[in-house]
Amino acid sequence: MGALVRQYSCDNYFQSWCQLHNVTIQMDADVQASVFPRVRQLGFIYGTIGNFSHTLNNQLFKAGVLRVFARGTRIRHLTMPSTVDQLYLRDNDLRTVEIDPRARYILRYLRLQMNKLRTIARFDHLTQLLELNLCDNLIEDVPLDTFATMPNLRQLILCGNHIKTLGSSAQAIVWLPALTHLDLAGNFITRLPLERWRLPQLINLSVRDNLLTTLDSGTLVHRFPRLRIFDASANALDCRSYQDALQTFVNRSVVHLVDRRMCTVDDSIVLPMEDDVHQRDRGRMHHPNNEVEQFVPSAKERQEIRHLKERIFLQQRTIQQQRMDIEQLRANLTTLMEQFDLVAGPARALDPF
Repeated sequence: MGALVRQYSCDNYFQSWCQLHNVTIQMDADVQASVFPRVRQLGFIYGTIGNFSHTLNNQLFKAGVLRVFARGTRIRHLTMPSTVDQLYLRDNDLRTVEIDPRARYILRYLRLQMNKLRTIARFDHLTQLLELNLCDNLIEDVPLDTFATMPNLRQLILCGNHIKTLGSSAQAIVWLPALTHLDLAGNFITRLPLERWRLPQLINLSVRDNLLTTLDSGTLVHRFPRLRIFDASANALDCRSYQDALQTFVNRSVVHLVDRRMCTVDDSIVLPMEDDVHQRDRGRMHHPNNEVEQFVPSAKERQEIRHLKERIFLQQRTIQQQRMDIEQLRANLTTLMEQFDLVAGPARALDPF
């Protein structure tokens, strides 16, 4: 008697993606007894797929699937498929990724955010990637030369990990010729090895919420000549780095977000010296020759001036944040439009996430 075959059909469609809800695949025997819909874009919503195995990849290939997403399916192990060009596995409890160095991967978009990955070993074999999103994992060490084998990589998103170092295994120059967006926010980075990064097309760089205390703004804009958006907020930059950053980014018209530091008296109101106070007569300070008079503000006037400067600063900060939001939305829109145009045929689709 033959084995029972499970024929799946689409439970729902979302932007041309066929969705399967609550699929349970525990062993390869379950996969072999499953027949998936013949679609180019297939998504798994919740359920259990304990092992995204080579057998599952073969079944998807037989069904003609080119793009896969899964959300909430508790995938702990992923055998990287070599026959799909878009893979989105968000929030799946993913812990390990198996990549065969002998395989030729056609994968262009890979998003594995909100999982439990600790390493990016062998990711350098994914040479066709245009976008890689590993945000919100448990990665600690990222040799950036891992991505040097990806000449077309445009977006690299590593936010929300435990990254402490950004070295390269050979201590050589890391050249990413197509990279436009690099997100390193929410890590434990103490230093940016800018002298070993060559990112000629980089437009958007975020190092928000790290452990940076120094920043070489001159080297930053020299290494990244096309930089237009830079976010270094929530870092404890020293006074020299802060002041250099303000001057450098304003001169280069870079939209920047750097936490304000009260480092000198340049931005504050200079109070009159005690000797000058004794010479003041009703708000005026008389010089010995009585030829020049200088107005000295009263305590109330000084307080009003200080409040006015604080309001101006807050307004400038709001405007700066709005400019960054606009630029970020513009960059996201550009990425979506590019991705839309890259998907050929009548079943054009955007990332379902």
